[in-house]
Amino acid sequence: MDLGIISLVALIIAVIISMITEKNIGLLAIVFAFLIAMMSNGEIKVDNLLDAFPLKMFMMLVGVTYLFTIAQDNGSIAKVAQVSLKFARGNVGMLPIIFFLMAVILSAVGPGNIAATVVLAPIGMAIVNETKMSPLLMTLMIVNGANAGALSPFAPTGIIANGLAAQIGIVGLERNIFLNSLLGNGAAAALGYFVCGGHKLWKVDDPELKERVKKILDVKVERLDKKQASTLIGIVIWIILVMFFKWDVGFTALTVGVILSLLKMTDEEKIMRQQPWFTMFMLVGVMLLVEVASQTGGLDYAVKGISAISNPNTISLIFGFIVGFISIYSGSSAVVMPTFIPLIPGIVAGIGVTGAAALEMQKNLIYVCCVSAHLVDASPLSLLGALCVAQAPAWVNKTKLFRQLLLWGVSMSVFAALISFLFWR
Repeated sequence: MDLGIISLVALIIAVIISMITEKNIGLLAIVFAFLIAMMSNGEIKVDNLLDAFPLKMFMMLVGVTYLFTIAQDNGSIAKVAQVSLKFARGNVGMLPIIFFLMAVILSAVGPGNIAATVVLAPIGMAIVNETKMSPLLMTLMIVNGANAGALSPFAPTGIIANGLAAQIGIVGLERNIFLNSLLGNGAAAALGYFVCGGHKLWKVDDPELKERVKKILDVKVERLDKKQASTLIGIVIWIILVMFFKWDVGFTALTVGVILSLLKMTDEEKIMRQQPWFTMFMLVGVMLLVEVASQTGGLDYAVKGISAISNPNTISLIFGFIVGFISIYSGSSAVVMPTFIPLIPGIVAGIGVTGAAALEMQKNLIYVCCVSAHLVDASPLSLLGALCVAQAPAWVNKTKLFRQLLLWGVSMSVFAALISFLFWR
């Protein structure tokens, strides 16, 4: 059998397994890549697999997540969130918006969407418990906010997106990817806000309710301790060095984290145990298998399939729906983006677009992939949606909330297709 077909089938099987089980698709993908190399009669050597391993991106993720695991563990991120909540001043209608903005900021400065949701979900659901506002509303605001900020150049997901774009020869999209993420997830959050009745909360005139909310928001925030202050100063220094002096994102973050460890601002052994190795290996494993599929011609078959049902006018619509729908059941940044972004140059060529128009379409399809993959993440099958469901108050019917979020996730794949057609074609 054609080695390209074998590699494409292996990639499809890996993605399907990631959709229906909790197994680590990255480790499975690495094994598939190894077996394909062994079957290739020397066409692909095992040593070539080591050359194809995305070490640079792996190190970037290690550095950034190490630094922000420190910040999350010692309470620095939670302290920033507590201070930010003071801006609500007891206004119930303002609370979902505040949580959206907090999620954007916390996610964008480096922790990423998972860390931001971990911090905000318990606080948000405590607010839900007091106000009896829709838990669906709070979930949508936190998740869309976290994903809106997740594609910043400093966050792990943004690092992944920009690295994948660079691999297909397109650089300098950091700002545009981030802004389009804000646009797409901001639009979804605004839709969720009105669909779930967020605008009606402005009219609440219940003195007792407002007093309960005020008590939560007015809880005294303790001063930053030595570890928290040092960590936040370290993060600010990291941002300055990366933004203005062009230092490497990952190695600089790792350096700041190691300095904090040497100064005994953290328990290094504990932090290393908390690193998201599972997710990192999902990403690098999928990227390795995608590279093998590319070398054997397997991606060409996938490209031809998508090109066959598309044309220059419909590709954004179709691509947005496919990416969004698969992402409901699979990892957005660790599975979907590494699988689909490498297909983009071939798809554009396959539908007959050339020259400057081809480059512009490739950029647009990168935006489509990045945004569409994350618009559906409020689904309870996603980690972000699941985190919010787990923190919902006891009076919330979690089965109903699960179904609502699943329906929302499915509907967002259609929404992703529509906004892709409107903005990125």
